[in-house]
Amino acid sequence: MSSLAKHLIQLVGIAKTWAMKNLPGWSDDSHRDLLSRHGARRSGDKISALTMTTPMLNAVLADYERRGWPRDRQVFKTGGQRQATPPDIAHIVRLWGKLGEAGKVANASRPALLAFAARQTGRDIGNLDSLLPAERQMLIESLKGWMLRAA
Repeated sequence: MSSLAKHLIQLVGIAKTWAMKNLPGWSDDSHRDLLSRHGARRSGDKISALTMTTPMLNAVLADYERRGWPRDRQVFKTGGQRQATPPDIAHIVRLWGKLGEAGKVANASRPALLAFAARQTGRDIGNLDSLLPAERQMLIESLKGWMLRAA
């Protein structure tokens, strides 16, 4: 098993613990159902994340993120120091969230925002930090125009 797979399995465990504490009615059975929905198989007497591939584990983590798990991917990029989110990226995320709240965006998730940014810029966007300043401004203006039309 690769170190990435081990890391993702640890993250699934962390997300499960978060869900048990924060999601009403979440149980071990709910977690096992989620794993099986994303391709986990039975290992012994239970469904196990150890039977999953890296893409399957990423899908489970994305599902937990959609449920509100606050996955923070930037902690290790700066040697343990948390980076401040640039104001223009924070503004893009806020505008996207407001469009979701207004019902103008069917899916107000982070992956949907990245897909929107990719369509607008004409290139693949792995994360919002990879946007150039001119692209960030263009996205902000596009989202503001969408908000005005939505109002």
